[in-house]
Amino acid sequence: MLALSLYGAGAAWAEVPLRIGEVRIQCLDVFTLEEEAHGWVYRAADALHTETQSTVIRRFLLFHEGENYDPTLLAQTERNLRALSFLRSATVTAGPAHDGVVDVDVVTKDAWTTELNINIGRGGGETTWAAGATERNVLGLGKEIGFLYDADVQRTNRLLEFNDPALFASYWSGAFLYSENSDGSQRRVRVAKPFVSFQDDFSGEALWDRHQMEERVYADGVVASEYAQRHDEARAVLATAVLSGALRAERLTAGIDFYRDDFHPVAGHPDDVLPAPRDFRYVFVGWEDVASDFVTESYVNRGERLEDFNLGTRVAAQAGVSPKAFGVATTSYFVAAEVSRGWRIGSESFVRVRAGFRTRLQGGIENAILDGSGVLVWRHPTSLPQTTIIRIEFDRGWNLDRDVQFFADGDHGLRGYRLYAFEGDRRVVLNLEHRIFTGFEILQLLTLGGAVFVDTGTAVAPGVPLRLTALRTDAGVGLRVGISRAASNTVLRLDCAYAFNSDPLGRKGWLVSFSSGQAF
Repeated sequence: MLALSLYGAGAAWAEVPLRIGEVRIQCLDVFTLEEEAHGWVYRAADALHTETQSTVIRRFLLFHEGENYDPTLLAQTERNLRALSFLRSATVTAGPAHDGVVDVDVVTKDAWTTELNINIGRGGGETTWAAGATERNVLGLGKEIGFLYDADVQRTNRLLEFNDPALFASYWSGAFLYSENSDGSQRRVRVAKPFVSFQDDFSGEALWDRHQMEERVYADGVVASEYAQRHDEARAVLATAVLSGALRAERLTAGIDFYRDDFHPVAGHPDDVLPAPRDFRYVFVGWEDVASDFVTESYVNRGERLEDFNLGTRVAAQAGVSPKAFGVATTSYFVAAEVSRGWRIGSESFVRVRAGFRTRLQGGIENAILDGSGVLVWRHPTSLPQTTIIRIEFDRGWNLDRDVQFFADGDHGLRGYRLYAFEGDRRVVLNLEHRIFTGFEILQLLTLGGAVFVDTGTAVAPGVPLRLTALRTDAGVGLRVGISRAASNTVLRLDCAYAFNSDPLGRKGWLVSFSSGQAF
């Protein structure tokens, strides 16, 4: 009897779930002590940099001491921390079980977050530049503030931006933008909380946005009309999980989205055709079913830094109504749907596809858009890290608003062609790029890589058939320089592409582009 009693007690003890024991948080500086020993530059950098406070990291933990141990929450916490711009890397590791508990070590490495921005970029034959300053981890609190003077192709921007990823000491985030531009202005405030895990049961968003600027419609590579646009929007959204678990969640959404677009002539273009004004006050509901199937890879888009890709199936749909009773001219509706899925290929490669459709319904179909994309990431088992990426994108529109155009050019997949070279209501772009990396840091500051690529695609105007003979192709080589300890813009890109076919203005040949980030 005593033996049976002891066995029963042991079985009961075995059924007791493990709990989280001690949670140890270690925030490491930009350079380790060993790296600091290589020179005064590294010691000075760490001295000037304010380390992230451990209390900030604790706000992003999805588990706490004394709670049931769930390894999926540890893995999701690690992914969430990796997504923070002020961190270079993060690991969340569970120790061996003892006395019914599991201790957890959270180790983060800071990125260099003080940026003096002097950026020069060139794409599609146009040069842009920007100057400013940004601190992405104010006083080690994870908050970001930035000032920027940005001269792009269409306008000059002077903006102030503030972001807080841990508003209210939680996963709520707050963002504020104030901009005065050469052709208008923008004011934007957003407060949001996303679903931070597949077991999370609530998300929400509130947005107010007002901007005024001059816009253009293009035809055959040149401006066809120019006008001023004013956009006002207010949105509030709440979502809740009706089914949640470690690997899958089903969610319901409800919200309102009021927005208005007005268009006016500008000096020098008094007779240009304007888009029709829009005024919608939508009440909408949505549904989402999403599964968790993450792969974590380096040497894809950000050099040696790890990136997380969810291959799980996602299906989502939304529908809304803008009733005349809300003060608009006529009642209208909208519907939208999206599906995505990924598959592993071997141990390090994968493919992801996505398709979506959205339209307004107001006496017929308006501004209907069908779009899809697919990407293949193929890692090569070689001594030097190498990755081949193939991407395809497709867009098809019906009865589009006049200010909605699809472009295929130096900023939209065709690096050998000038901006706005091809436009229309249908677009297809295929990119193949092979990237090779050295796999080591130079002076603990830079990483080098290169690429060879081929781009092909086009966009065609309404009524023009989308045929293989319409495709325009370029090929080229590129240099990739990774700023390995920086918080953002971790890859500087220089591409030299040769366009094999003429654009509508008869231009072809070599085109050089340089910017931050990968081309796709």
